[in-house]
Amino acid sequence: MIKILGSFGNRVANGGTTSFLIDEEIAIDAGSLSKLGKEVLKLNHIFISHSHFDHITDLPFVIDTLFSQREETLKIYGLKETLNQLNNIFNNKIWPDFRKINLLNGKPSIEFVEIKTNQTIQLKNFIIKFIYANHTVANVGFKITKNNKSLIISSDTYLNDKLLEEIDENDILFLECSFPSYLEKLAKQALHLTPSLIQTFIDKIKTKNIYFYHFKYEYKDEIIKELFDKKLISNINQILEDDETISFEISKFIYKKHNFSDKFYKLVKIGVELSTQENIDYLLEDILSIAREFTNADAGSVYLKNDDKLYFKIIQNDTLNIFMGGRKEAIKWPPLDLEDKHMVAVLSAVNQQIFNIEDVYLDKQFDFSGTKKFDESTKYRSKSMLVIPLINHKKETIGVLQLINKKSGDTTIPFNKEDEEITLSLASQAAVSITKNSLIHQLEAFIESFIKIIAKAVDEKSKYTGNHIQKVAILAELMSEEINKDTEFFKDVKYDENMLKQIKIAALLHDIGKITTDPRIMDKATKLESDIDRIEIIKERVEIIKRDMLLKGINDFKNLIDDFEFLKQVNIGGEFLSDEKIERIDNIANKYKYLLDDKEVSLIRDDELEMLKIKKGTLSEKERLHIQRHALMTLEMLSALPFPNEYKEVTHIASNHHEKLNCKGYPRGLCANDLTLEDRMLAICDIFEALTSSDRPYKTPKKLSEVFRIM
Repeated sequence: MIKILGSFGNRVANGGTTSFLIDEEIAIDAGSLSKLGKEVLKLNHIFISHSHFDHITDLPFVIDTLFSQREETLKIYGLKETLNQLNNIFNNKIWPDFRKINLLNGKPSIEFVEIKTNQTIQLKNFIIKFIYANHTVANVGFKITKNNKSLIISSDTYLNDKLLEEIDENDILFLECSFPSYLEKLAKQALHLTPSLIQTFIDKIKTKNIYFYHFKYEYKDEIIKELFDKKLISNINQILEDDETISFEISKFIYKKHNFSDKFYKLVKIGVELSTQENIDYLLEDILSIAREFTNADAGSVYLKNDDKLYFKIIQNDTLNIFMGGRKEAIKWPPLDLEDKHMVAVLSAVNQQIFNIEDVYLDKQFDFSGTKKFDESTKYRSKSMLVIPLINHKKETIGVLQLINKKSGDTTIPFNKEDEEITLSLASQAAVSITKNSLIHQLEAFIESFIKIIAKAVDEKSKYTGNHIQKVAILAELMSEEINKDTEFFKDVKYDENMLKQIKIAALLHDIGKITTDPRIMDKATKLESDIDRIEIIKERVEIIKRDMLLKGINDFKNLIDDFEFLKQVNIGGEFLSDEKIERIDNIANKYKYLLDDKEVSLIRDDELEMLKIKKGTLSEKERLHIQRHALMTLEMLSALPFPNEYKEVTHIASNHHEKLNCKGYPRGLCANDLTLEDRMLAICDIFEALTSSDRPYKTPKKLSEVFRIM
């Protein structure tokens, strides 16, 4: 018998670190030996895989606990390197050196026994072989054989061909899996496995009897979901849990659970399985299938409550081969009105009450006319019925689970009390899962709507770029889809639904930093525009100079008018300003003057002169830096948001749309090697939209041929 005392890679309130009891005398690793209580006295042999704390944490206490009652020397087996590290614990400073302390009967308290990789020893009826483990410290796994049946414990390991060589077709394998795949970089540094890494060598494992353990507790649900998604497991029983026991039999290993019938054990475990399903309709389909399996029901349905009605979501009937909703065709049946309390599902929902009906045709309490009409049209015979309300954590009814015709062979029998209890337990778990999924979907919808509102608010801030963000988001979505379809340049790039969503969100948030940008600068259509376009003020000054010229008897204003028209054209900033034109602007400033408060002033003030001499566009260098700061603000604002893991790429994609391959972009001056494909994609979309936009006052939209040449 093998008992799993601890199955996790870290210790939390609900889980112990690695430790397996092979029988009452032999243990593998010491992460959770304290669970043995007084049974620790029977322990005489402890095999330590390696010196990491989660595998030795209870070792100092084993000999100390009930010391006066121990009669045999406790032997601790480990590699030379491991035993050397244990010397640092049993050193009379951290812990007494029990090797030098005898038991009351005079025998040594403990003895260190050195083992070597590939060595084999025999203890009682077990043959134990020590297998190389690929880890950050010297480490071994274990092949434990009894009656020609073997259990292999991988220990903490990274990719390990030596382990694979030891596995035979009928062996049981306990395989570590410490991190979810998105933490693969960390797993590689720590030399642990992830589902993605396991997937790379799963075909080389000869046995199909694989069980997983050593999860870092905080990632447990994520890892289990991945193992299911990647089809590395097909049954939740393949996840090792604390306090499970496994027995050696002549022909096979048999799973056993204490204090649970098989159904109740499956019910406890099914909660994890339900939590891995993200699609609510699929989840409902699975819930009904599981409920029917537990109760042997021939048919059933699930309703969800919305407003004042119960809507059919799933319908299943084995006899009639009817399967609707979920992964099958949509249900078009009309909903039940919650005011119609003659319907059993309605009353169950309203009163949160279970109804167990032996024969619906004999029942006088409820209106089963719809059921009878269905039976008449299909030649079916509805008889026994179990109706359970789905109640969430807020004590609110969210739906109803209805089971029909419990089968015993070909006979329809009533549902019993055990069916009620087990279905109620399942319904409670189902309600939690449904509520959780619903809240997640609602939260995602809220986040996406909020992001769109923020994006629209940023767009609306400018009267000239009112659709820029929306257009960039559309372009990014189109480009992502085309990359997914491409089989030549991007054949190795396949975006899943989550990555497509991240790209879209990043596109919607890429200019969020413009919230901090001065709108007078952001909307600056001409070089002289501020609160007003100051070219109009210059125009008034031209009229003053014309008046002064008339007073002097000068009637020829042609040069003045030509020069002003030139200034008007320069003010637009639509094309590059040559040195010759800059010289002409200076000449105009020096040439035309008039009296203001008895002082001679120029037609063009100094600050206006500086603006008019901007060589490209309408912004001064100071204004350009202010505009560019929006990218830095986007980075800072998004970095401050606690994005969940599924949105972890959003910040850098959104913030890098003004970076350049030559390291001369902003805000961080990143280079080509720093920029992902998604970063570059968003940058291209941003540039393309700017070049083709028809609402920018300082330029005309460019033709596609010119855009492609520029890009």
